[in-house]
Amino acid sequence: MKNGYRMFKAYYCKERFKFIHNDLLKSGLIKEHTNKSIIYKTGCFYSDHLNFYIDTSDGVNDDLEIYEYCGRIKSVVQDCKGKPFLFFKSAYSTKWSKKIEEIAEENNGKVVPFFKWSFNNKFYSDLYQKRELVLEKYNNVKKEYDIGIFFNDKQYRYPLPSEIDKLISWSDHEKFQLEGKSRNTGYQNINSRKNIIEKLNNSKFNVLHSWSSYKDYIDQSFKCKIIINPPGIGEYTSRMVDQTYLGNCIVLRKNSYDNGLSWKKHIPEVDFNNKGWENTLESIISKYKHHGKNCREYYERCWTPNAIVNYLTRRIND
Repeated sequence: MKNGYRMFKAYYCKERFKFIHNDLLKSGLIKEHTNKSIIYKTGCFYSDHLNFYIDTSDGVNDDLEIYEYCGRIKSVVQDCKGKPFLFFKSAYSTKWSKKIEEIAEENNGKVVPFFKWSFNNKFYSDLYQKRELVLEKYNNVKKEYDIGIFFNDKQYRYPLPSEIDKLISWSDHEKFQLEGKSRNTGYQNINSRKNIIEKLNNSKFNVLHSWSSYKDYIDQSFKCKIIINPPGIGEYTSRMVDQTYLGNCIVLRKNSYDNGLSWKKHIPEVDFNNKGWENTLESIISKYKHHGKNCREYYERCWTPNAIVNYLTRRIND
């Protein structure tokens, strides 16, 4: 590695980083790992000359049309004390991450688009490293539905800004040990899931709407030509990893987020606010096998633990 950035002391919750943990240990990047989170939902990696951080938070739902809060990056700046740093952002938006990028660049740092992975324990116990067995089980399942909706109409809440610093939420002061204090200024509601469910259930398509257990979700997904990924606090969910891993066609609503190696030409998107959204969706459904193949190819090339850690190493060496 360049400039003596050879090995790092790592601090992160192993449970949250389980997808890439073993590959991180094998990479040569880490000389010591402590199963401790110093910054909330963030991996912290320290060397004499450079720190790097992996932010595994959700980003912000595009419907809110606001910049992401900067509490975490401000905590990183405090932690670095002027040392150069890289900030690997798992949910990176070309639009809504701008304020975070500005703060990093003003403080000897750089934001690097990174990757989300699954935080669902059922993925690891029921699916991961069992793919061929799972695919063999469902090999002859008939596609009975055009679309699978495997989520409910849960309303999410996003905190409002701090009354003394509009770049952070009122709860960020305590969460990230930042200077000052704000009263609870409230929340704004996110109804994205309800809106998508209503549109799809009133569409011309044959829709399966089911949500009970993880096993049921996987079982039922093989009966559907495509599966919808729902936004929540952010735009990504673990369903993206589930379904690309299995080679099924997962569809996102059109959004501003992307991975370090772009998924945009491999995983289809639909703008549900566009008048022609049903035609777009119909075209995807008609080619679901092609899109499913592309989804799996993206996972294999870009989204495996090895691919993610190799990307991380390359960017540290840039």
